[in-house]
Amino acid sequence: MERKINLLLISIAILFSSCSTFRAIKNGNPAIDDYIVFPQDTIYNSSNVFTFEELPIGGRKLDTLNVDVYFSKSDTFKKMTLNEVVEYTTKPAAAIIIKNDTIIYEHYSGGLNKDSQTTVFSVTKTITSILCGVALKDGYIESVKDPVTKYIPELKKKDKMFQQLTIEHLLDMSAGLKFEESYSFNPFSKIAQLYYGNNSLDVISGMKFINVPGERYHYDSMTTAILGIVIERATGVPYAKYLSEKLWQPLGMEQSATISLDSQKHHNAKSYAGLTTNVRDLAKIGKLYIDKGNWDGVQIVDSTYVERSHSKNFVGVNHGTYSYSWYWGTYDHKKFDDVDSMYNYYKSVPNVEACAANRSRNTGKYKAVLHRGSFWAYGLYGQVLYVNPEKNIIAVYLGADRIEDFYNIFDRLLEQL
Repeated sequence: MERKINLLLISIAILFSSCSTFRAIKNGNPAIDDYIVFPQDTIYNSSNVFTFEELPIGGRKLDTLNVDVYFSKSDTFKKMTLNEVVEYTTKPAAAIIIKNDTIIYEHYSGGLNKDSQTTVFSVTKTITSILCGVALKDGYIESVKDPVTKYIPELKKKDKMFQQLTIEHLLDMSAGLKFEESYSFNPFSKIAQLYYGNNSLDVISGMKFINVPGERYHYDSMTTAILGIVIERATGVPYAKYLSEKLWQPLGMEQSATISLDSQKHHNAKSYAGLTTNVRDLAKIGKLYIDKGNWDGVQIVDSTYVERSHSKNFVGVNHGTYSYSWYWGTYDHKKFDDVDSMYNYYKSVPNVEACAANRSRNTGKYKAVLHRGSFWAYGLYGQVLYVNPEKNIIAVYLGADRIEDFYNIFDRLLEQL
């Protein structure tokens, strides 16, 4: 019997040895060092490096300033320093806050330092959105209203709905694809097929639709995987090369970065989750958007595209606040029985606008998604690129765990600055 079981396991391993299921079983859940799992394409920087000014360590009041941190299990807040928050778990973490182009806070734990690079997961989606804006400005993409089949014509032979799918639908996560963004490990899921598969376009070609494109917001990585291929087809160059030429070199990144590929053969960039970089270089993306797409007098992305990236689009119960791969609302933890009560309460709160409501499946209560003038990119394990143009503040958190989402922590902390 033992011999039969071993033969069965060997047969299964051979069967799956060249497919996503085997790779998923072998590697398990995604990790911040997944750049060692997949082949990489290099995003080169240049010798012309831009560095932020640094506030002397003795003058950094954020090292000791307390902030309220929310613990969901007990539904309570606890006052902690930002250092304590960064160091709360034993997992690696890094955080930086920049005001007026000067570093006013920087802290590392778990073996990370300013040169450490980690995979930023879905913050990659935001970088891909910016690249789309660059391709629009360069004229490689004519309009965000273009159907994706203009750039990936082989999809015309697949589900007919692909011909209604536009670039803007991809940017706003309203593609309508039948795709579950579930991170409970399942090696047979679509997300595993996409993430661990060796041919992204093959997985895309097999997709079906559950809604008409543009009908409703539904977050999924497949949409940005399609967008990445659209950009490569439109520009005629690999994702990494275009990102290097248009952002990494002009913005004076301190280090070259990498992007994961599905395989060396197919060379499709994981444009939805595969970027590996560091906190200081990621902060420069925030500076570009604070300056409305302009860098040192050169307009890299049109200001109208930047503005659209943090404007109200899908607003309402459980729709979220997501535009062109940026979020622009943070959760409050007050609970309301109905939406009207929630909106009436926030009418009296200064400098805050209740933009959307989120209803808990467990309690039936509503929480507000608030707009405080900030917007942010977000990754799987809480990675955050936070931008507040009104206060000229950029904040980045990279790591593998967190107590509370750092965009909320940054918002509350910056109320004290």
